[in-house]
Amino acid sequence: MVALRFSGLKWHMVCWAIFVTYEVSINALLVSDIGNFWDYAVHYVLYILLFYFHAHVVLPETIGGTKRSYLRLVLFVLGELGTCILVKYGILWLFHVVHIVVIPSFTTHLNFIILTLWRAIYFLGFSTAYWFALSSLQRRKQLATLERASLTRNLESQRLEKAVLATENAYLKSQINPHFLLNTLNFLYNSVSKFSDETAESVMALSEIMRYALTDADADGKVTLEAEIEHIQNFIRLNQARFSQSLYVDLQINGDMEGMKIIPLVLLTLTENVFKYGNLLNPKTPARIILSVEHDQLIFETKNQKRKSLAEPGYGIGLENVRQRLSINHEYELVVDDEEDYYQLMLKIKIY
Repeated sequence: MVALRFSGLKWHMVCWAIFVTYEVSINALLVSDIGNFWDYAVHYVLYILLFYFHAHVVLPETIGGTKRSYLRLVLFVLGELGTCILVKYGILWLFHVVHIVVIPSFTTHLNFIILTLWRAIYFLGFSTAYWFALSSLQRRKQLATLERASLTRNLESQRLEKAVLATENAYLKSQINPHFLLNTLNFLYNSVSKFSDETAESVMALSEIMRYALTDADADGKVTLEAEIEHIQNFIRLNQARFSQSLYVDLQINGDMEGMKIIPLVLLTLTENVFKYGNLLNPKTPARIILSVEHDQLIFETKNQKRKSLAEPGYGIGLENVRQRLSINHEYELVVDDEEDYYQLMLKIKIY
């Protein structure tokens, strides 16, 4: 059990108003001379405060906590009763000073203590019943909340299972298309190699790029850096063949890359952007692609002149895809300088 939260002040006030009216009415029927307003008001305030202190402080502290201590409960209750007697003595003294008549009057100290204890125990009993009732309601609400949470988790688990099955089915279906495509490209290569070595080499370069994109990743989802560079070179060779070797592209590779791994298609995507949106026909401003390895850091830079007119907006979707994939798999820094006539990019990736 936990400490109860005090809420619904309006209903508490209504209940206390009904209770006090009932007691005063019964007292008026049984006793011909009843006390004045201040007598009733001060004493009811005292016992109502005792009621809430017992329910919201004493019981949660002794029974509702993680360590129950009934000895502490007894000590608390004795303290409450003793405090109540002392406070009532103080109230009676104050009433005597200001000439407020208390009815019924107490003939002896023993009579005063017995009546005060009886009244205090009476309110403590109501307070204990109130605390147990609300604790029970809170437990039911907590159980209902846990049941709803459990149901939500089960529904989410079922949804994820269905999503996994759908993904597995899609993956199995996707295995058919790549093999069909690669086999078709191999057939075309064998067919055209008899007539044109240049065309056959282009088909082979395309086949190698497709095979790399679809099937070459290891179990950890990464490829060797050498493989990524190899297919950047294939991509450049394929595009040079498309444009009759008229493209001006300067590819520079520096550093020792042995054993280094990277998620596939990141550098290839950035290279593709150079060809897709850059002006590669001006020998005075060749596109530059520079790849360097320094210690455990890969630095990939591109700089190209922009085309004057583009059929579609550039550098957006592919670059965002690169950012998302890198953020999952690598620690990286990407700086883009997108000017009116030139586009420059620098990517630094930590490779451990």
